[in-house]
Amino acid sequence: MLSLRSSLIVMGAVVLGGCQSLSSQDPLTTAEADVPAQCQWARSGEVTRERWMRAAVAELEARNYMITNTEAELGVISAEQHTRRPGLGAAGGPWFGFGSMWGGFGRRSGVSIGYGVHFDDDPLEVERLSVVIDEDRVTVTRDASVIDDGYLVDARPINRPDFCRDFSAAIESRLLVEGPLQ
Repeated sequence: MLSLRSSLIVMGAVVLGGCQSLSSQDPLTTAEADVPAQCQWARSGEVTRERWMRAAVAELEARNYMITNTEAELGVISAEQHTRRPGLGAAGGPWFGFGSMWGGFGRRSGVSIGYGVHFDDDPLEVERLSVVIDEDRVTVTRDASVIDDGYLVDARPINRPDFCRDFSAAIESRLLVEGPLQ
């Protein structure tokens, strides 16, 4: 009996010690290399930072992003886009529920039986985009979070090279259409 108990204690210590050694990666230490090359491009020094920012804001608004913050001194633009995702919440719970309640007070008592239909909102995808325009380059980062019934369901970076390539070309074409360099 004593050896079984000591074996269980040793096994428990090994299992718990193993769980502690499996630490997750700190998201603040992710390298800049995680951003695809198409999401970073050189900017022409002939065009002012403010003009780049105006062109980026105009392009984001044309793509139905809501500008949440701009900081001209730092060259940072933050934007969001909210999209309903019907069908993602379909497996969350039963759409038809049954409930009952038994209660009593003093000489009176009662029973209530109720049926209820639950209509839930669709999950919401919140896409956040940041544009950083520094002295010699432009960097775009995107991430998306899916929120269902107030709970975070999924969150991940969505830095896709094709989006960045199209976004870069659209900004640069807006700069060319604006006319002579200022």
